[in-house]
Amino acid sequence: MTNYSHSHICQCLSRIATAHRASPLTIAGNRRQTGEQFVNSVLALARGLLDLGLLPGDVVVISASNSDWYLEWLLAVAFVGGIAAPLNYRWSFEEAISAMVAVQPVMLVIDESCCQWYSKLRNTDIPSLRWQILIGSHRPGYDKTRGALTSEELKKHHVVSLPLDFLHAPEDAALICFTSGTTGRPKGVAITHSALIVQTLAKVANVGYSEDDVYLHTAPLCHIGGLSSAIAMLMLGARHILIPKFEVKSAVEAIDLYGVTSLITVPAMMADLVSLIRERDNGKRRESVKKILNGGGGLPLELIKDAMKFFPRAKLVSAYGMTETCSSLTFLMLCDPTGETSMPHFQSYAQSKCHSIYQPEGVCVGKPAPHVEMKIFLDDSSHVGRILTRGPHLMLRYYDKISPRPSNDVNEVWFDTGDIGSIDDSGNLWLVGRSNGRIKSGGENIYPEEGHSSTSYTNIDSSCEVDYSNEFTTNEIFKSREALINWTREVGKRNGLVIVIKTSDAGVNGRRPRISFGCERSGSYRRLSKLEVLEDKGARKLTGTKKCGCPFLLKGQKLTTDGDWMVKVVCGVHNHVANKNMEGHSFAGRLSQEENEILMNLSNSSVRPKDILSTLKSRDARNASTMKTIYNARHRQKRVEKKQKPDMQQLFGGENSIATSRS
Repeated sequence: MTNYSHSHICQCLSRIATAHRASPLTIAGNRRQTGEQFVNSVLALARGLLDLGLLPGDVVVISASNSDWYLEWLLAVAFVGGIAAPLNYRWSFEEAISAMVAVQPVMLVIDESCCQWYSKLRNTDIPSLRWQILIGSHRPGYDKTRGALTSEELKKHHVVSLPLDFLHAPEDAALICFTSGTTGRPKGVAITHSALIVQTLAKVANVGYSEDDVYLHTAPLCHIGGLSSAIAMLMLGARHILIPKFEVKSAVEAIDLYGVTSLITVPAMMADLVSLIRERDNGKRRESVKKILNGGGGLPLELIKDAMKFFPRAKLVSAYGMTETCSSLTFLMLCDPTGETSMPHFQSYAQSKCHSIYQPEGVCVGKPAPHVEMKIFLDDSSHVGRILTRGPHLMLRYYDKISPRPSNDVNEVWFDTGDIGSIDDSGNLWLVGRSNGRIKSGGENIYPEEGHSSTSYTNIDSSCEVDYSNEFTTNEIFKSREALINWTREVGKRNGLVIVIKTSDAGVNGRRPRISFGCERSGSYRRLSKLEVLEDKGARKLTGTKKCGCPFLLKGQKLTTDGDWMVKVVCGVHNHVANKNMEGHSFAGRLSQEENEILMNLSNSSVRPKDILSTLKSRDARNASTMKTIYNARHRQKRVEKKQKPDMQQLFGGENSIATSRS
C-alpha cells in the first residue's frame, strides 16, 4: 500500500491541473499544452502503461531529445511506480547496450534521434526487454516491422483521466541517471523522489526558481543538471520552453520569442551565447532573463563580465555537484543585480584582476545547500582532505548494487565525492583536486587513462605535481583551429611544457568540431628493452619511455559563429617537473612550416647550416632546434627534390639542387 506522506514527483500534477489549468505550460516547436492538457496526457499515458502490464519497480529506458513528450514519459512512468532511466542520445549503440544491460529494462522509449539503435537492436541483446515505444515522428514502417508501439496508441483509448493516486517503486526510487560514459563504463545512479524534492527546494532557496518563471531547457534531460531543474520547474508549475538540444541560435531566438526568465548553462554554452549576442546582435541585452544557473565548471572572470553585460537583470549562480548527489551540493552567487546578496570572495578576485575564482588553496564553489551536510576527512595534518557528504540528497546506490564509498569512520556513513578540498571559516567549500582521477568536462564526468598509479612509474616523484590552470585559462576567442593550436603550444613552451594533440574530431552527424590537448608525458610508463638478455652473457641495456601518466587536459571546441574556437582547462595539473631547457627536444625542436620554408630558401642560397640555425633563433628566442634539426630537414628536402627529378638529372645533378655547404 502506498504511503502518501512520502515524497513523489507526481505531486506536481495537482498544482499544475488547478493553478495552470488554462495557461500554457509547455511549448515545444509548434506544440503548446495548457496545464490541464499536459496533466491529462500524463494520466492517459500512465493508464496505457498500467494496461500494458508495467509494474512498480520496472525500469523504462528513455533516449530522446528534449520535448514535452519526454516530460510526459518521466512523470507517467513515475506515476505507475516505474523507474525511468534516461540514456544519453549522443552515446554509441554499444554504450547504450552496456547501460541497458546494467539496468535490465522492460521497455525502451526512443524518438527519431535514436532510430539507429532501433534498427540495430536484436531481441537477444536485452533479454528483459518486452516493449519498444516510439515517440514523436519516426521513419515509416519502424513500428510495423518490429512490433513497436507509439505513445499515441497507448493514450488513445484512455480519454478519461485517472485519479491522482500514484504508486511508488521499491525503496522510493524515481530515476536511474547515468554518469560517466566517455572513457569510463556508464554507471546507473538510483535517485529517490525525496532527493529530487529537496533539490527543488535547494534551487528555490539559492537560485530563486518560482512559478512565474519561463524556463528554457538548454541542458539535456538525460543529464542530472537538466533533469533536476526540469523537475523543480514542474513542481513549481513554471512554464517550459523546450528545444531539442542546445543550439545557440535557437536558444537566443527562444529567449526573445517567449521572454525566457531562467536557464542553465555550462561554460561552453555561456561562451556561445555571449559570442552570438556580441557578433550578430551587436550586444543587444536580454532584459527578460532573471536567473542563470551555471554548472559543469567555473566561468572565467571575463565571461562573467560579458554575461552581466548581456543579461543585466540576471542573477548568475554557479553550482558544484554530481549525479550521485542529485545535482547541486553547493551554490556560489557570482552576480546579483538586485543587490540583495554579495559574494565577498568574488569581489576580492575581481579587484585583484584574477581570471577565475581560483587561488593557490583551490577553487571556491560556495556554501552547501541547507539540506546538505559536508565535512573534510583529513588524511594528515593538512587542512585539505577528501570531501564527504550525507543527507537526503544522496543516491540510493549504484544500480549494479555497488555501495557508496564510506569514510574511514566506522560510526558514520558518508559519501566520498572523489574530490579533495577544504572549508574556510565562512563555510565556503574550496576544491583543490581529485582523489580518484575523475575530471569534469561540459558538465559531464570523464575518466583519464587507466594505469596512472604512481607505483607503476620508475622515474616520477609524486611530490612534483604543479597546477598550471591559471596559465592555460583564457577567455580569448580564437579565429581558427590553427590559431588555438599555436596558442596552446606557445603557452606550453613558455612554461617548459610540451603540449600535444590527443584527439581531434572534425564534427560529423551534427556534432561540433572539437580537439583535446594533453601533455607529451600522458599515458603509461613502459620499460623497453634495446638488447635481448642472453643466458650466458652480460645484462641487457634498459631504457624507459618518458610517459608518466600526466593528467593535464585541455578541451577545445568550435563555436557556432564563423570559425571561432574556445578552450577550457579540464585538468591543469602536471605530475612532473617542467623542462628547464627545450633545446634539442624531439617535439618542441620541430620546425614550423614557416621555419621550414626559411630553411629551404637559405639552403638554396648556400647559407651554412650554423647560420641558418642562428637566423631561426634570432626570429624566435624560444626556438629549440639544434644543428641536427637543420641537417635532418635539409636531408629530407634533398630526398624530396631528388624524387621529383628525371633519372638523368638525378645522375648529373641540376641547378636547383640544394647546395652542399660547409658547416
